Amino acid sequence: MRTDTFSPLAPWLLAAAWLGLANAAHANDALICQDASTPEGATQVGAVQPLFRDCPRLDEVDFTGRADGRKYYAGLYFTKLKDRGLYAQAEDGIVMQRGGALATVKTNSRPGQFPLLSGNRPFYIEAQVALSSNDRDNFPAVWLLPIEHNLRMEDVYEGDPKSFERWFELDIDEGGFGPGGHHTAISWTGIHPNYQKIQNPNPTSKVPLDRTQPNVFGVSYSPDDLTVRWWLNGQQVLQASHPYVPEIARRQNFYLIVSAQSHKNISQYQMKLMGVRAFVGEARAGSAR
Repeated sequence: MRTDTFSPLAPWLLAAAWLGLANAAHANDALICQDASTPEGATQVGAVQPLFRDCPRLDEVDFTGRADGRKYYAGLYFTKLKDRGLYAQAEDGIVMQRGGALATVKTNSRPGQFPLLSGNRPFYIEAQVALSSNDRDNFPAVWLLPIEHNLRMEDVYEGDPKSFERWFELDIDEGGFGPGGHHTAISWTGIHPNYQKIQNPNPTSKVPLDRTQPNVFGVSYSPDDLTVRWWLNGQQVLQASHPYVPEIARRQNFYLIVSAQSHKNISQYQMKLMGVRAFVGEARAGSAR
């Protein structure tokens, strides 16, 4: 990668190169996308069937928002498409400049290549990411949304008032809220734009986390007792249950989002997505209510 250029993107290209060098210094850090074992978080909820495992590559990203059969899409249904210039290929993943986002469904809220995570089955999903700095303004996020929450309002259910939406958002990790990880289960309800939410208390860890290292953020979900458990580098760190995990979760189907945001748009940083993998268990009879 050339650095002897005066184009506007030179600073972030330099940072991307630095990020690649930094991770080369940690060559012993295992990539989850090359690990065929079953994580403890998956085993704990009976999600032992591999669903997908992937080492992300830039040529597998769609920048139109709607192409068929792609693994990742550079945008969300409620955002503009992200510019191709925000992304670069590193040896061990995709690097996003601040403002970038990757989702596993199309921007028209139709499935992509990866299967969805069904809320009537136990599941576990994790993503491996690293940042170029630990600036507290950085707002990296690894999270799940149900595909039913979309512009077609497919999260409006029979028996509810007209246009009354219900959906479950599961934030695997968000940065910039404290020294450690930030993990939230959010039950959303209401008629746009007057939504209401309830979320689990005390979601932020006080244990400092070095986000410049490759960290693995995971979450498990059980439809039996509507419990989610968050995992950091193979260790359980938090859990939450109903009402923060609502019953409607059993009727919804979830996809992964990885985004590089900023709290106050002050910091410039890069976020590298190094790998993703997901596991599921057997469907629960009568769990979709």
